[in-house]
Amino acid sequence: MTVTQPTYSSFIKTISPVLSNSMFNKIIRNDEVDVIKKRVSKYLSYDKELELRTYHDFFEHLYSSMLKNYRSEFIYKNEIVNKILLGKHSLNTATVLNEFRIGKSIADLVMLNGTSVVYEIKTEYDSPERLLSQINEYRKSFLNVVIVTHHSVADKYKSFLSENGLSNIGLLVLTRRNTLTTIVVPIEDSSHLDVTYMFKCLRKNEYSHLIKKYFNYLPDVPNTKLFRECLELAKKINEKDFHNFMFTYLKKRTVKEKNVVSSHKVPTFLKHISICSNFKKEDFEKLNLFLNKNL
Repeated sequence: MTVTQPTYSSFIKTISPVLSNSMFNKIIRNDEVDVIKKRVSKYLSYDKELELRTYHDFFEHLYSSMLKNYRSEFIYKNEIVNKILLGKHSLNTATVLNEFRIGKSIADLVMLNGTSVVYEIKTEYDSPERLLSQINEYRKSFLNVVIVTHHSVADKYKSFLSENGLSNIGLLVLTRRNTLTTIVVPIEDSSHLDVTYMFKCLRKNEYSHLIKKYFNYLPDVPNTKLFRECLELAKKINEKDFHNFMFTYLKKRTVKEKNVVSSHKVPTFLKHISICSNFKKEDFEKLNLFLNKNL
């Protein structure tokens, strides 16, 4: 019986989970990283001519291979962080929220800079099946929505936007040269904002502070009823004003070590993970020690 060698893209897909928040958090916690060692071994056995000395070399080469052969959601998120958040903006002026729940949907990334932007990633392996309902929910909390996809399927999503009358929705593509290019510019739209949706984006301490500041009091009710009572008060606030309040609170959810994340001390393949995991200084020291270990 002949065993068929998997295609390189399918092979890379099996290795790719080592580039994830959970895996790097295991490294921080000094958990067993046997799975990384096994996949490194598998990676090197696939191409015996590779000369990789350290774990840094391995992850860097894997990321490059993923960019060319298996562009997962992680790749898009990391490219957005590197090229838009850190390339055009700054962690001093912008905040990124990962996997952010809005209604029944979860936005891939939300970026807060001068305005609020939801980035919804649709890789070559995805379909636009749920996209309309996702967009409808995102617009109830944020002013801009941008679909991010690969250049090879850009026309499909451009047609989707046109057919559904979504002229305000942006389209961003990852090009052959791995740059991010805007195909359709998003148009800021506040007409769909919904206070209930925006209120549910906030944590208890955030909405409590907002309500007390705006109305000069906080409902004197048991904790089990506080959410409902605060929501009823929030509904009395104009949608645009509430968006501005929500924006202010969400923007404060920033990373601890802005200077470290922004520096060359953190490799490009680790930028998104560093922000989402909000590593401390000692965490970066542990990561650095691990990445410099010999394979």
